[in-house]
Amino acid sequence: MEEVSIVTLCNDHYAVHLATMLLSLFENKSPETHYQIYIIDGDLSEDNKLKLRNLLQTFNTSPVFLNVDQRLFKDCKGWGHVSREAFYRISIPDLLDRKIKKALYLDSDLIIKDDLLELWNNKQLGHYFLGAVEDPVDIAGIRLPKRYKYFNSGVMLMNLEKWRKNNISKRIFQFIRKHASKIMWWDQDALNAILYNKWFELDYKWNYQVYRMGHLDIQPKIIHFNTDVKPWNGDPYLKEEYDYYREKLDW
Repeated sequence: MEEVSIVTLCNDHYAVHLATMLLSLFENKSPETHYQIYIIDGDLSEDNKLKLRNLLQTFNTSPVFLNVDQRLFKDCKGWGHVSREAFYRISIPDLLDRKIKKALYLDSDLIIKDDLLELWNNKQLGHYFLGAVEDPVDIAGIRLPKRYKYFNSGVMLMNLEKWRKNNISKRIFQFIRKHASKIMWWDQDALNAILYNKWFELDYKWNYQVYRMGHLDIQPKIIHFNTDVKPWNGDPYLKEEYDYYREKLDW
């Protein structure tokens, strides 16, 4: 069976939360599904890398740590609860071996409730650059043409082959350099600015954003705590889903 290439990223502040997400990912996968985990290194300590390796070894797999060229991100600014490392996902097509034609990007502040093979096998991806879930933000730093929706970058099914052929990462960095003052929601604004008409919409169940979707009658497969109120610093909706896996960790 095809290997599912999953990419995530974190720094030391988010290492334990990434571990919590990965535990939920592997505990809820089907036996026949094989995940290969790639972690973009936001200056992780050796101790945290070892802890992440040890966790994944219990599921008979090992993470591959990826390093970015820091010079590419000199114009990228973090603020609030999001650091500059969030922009690193822009480089995913260049960080992975060119033999890898697609990847599933997952944020660290997620809880995975089901196997992800159904998402991975979505046939629409062949016609687009990525699949994502709408982010019903009230306002963003960029303005899209009226008929287009704005997507959340916390879960992205990425067509790496199309990205590379069309130099999408380079175009996103160019946008950041030229329009830095317009960017409000970090890399997400830049991604939407370039890909607003090149993505397809995934069902809300694949990125259930608790702050904005709590009123919807949905059985989420991926729960996303995507505001500054996290399960570890507040009491967001579905906090107990995070706590269940966090309490299982020896961290």
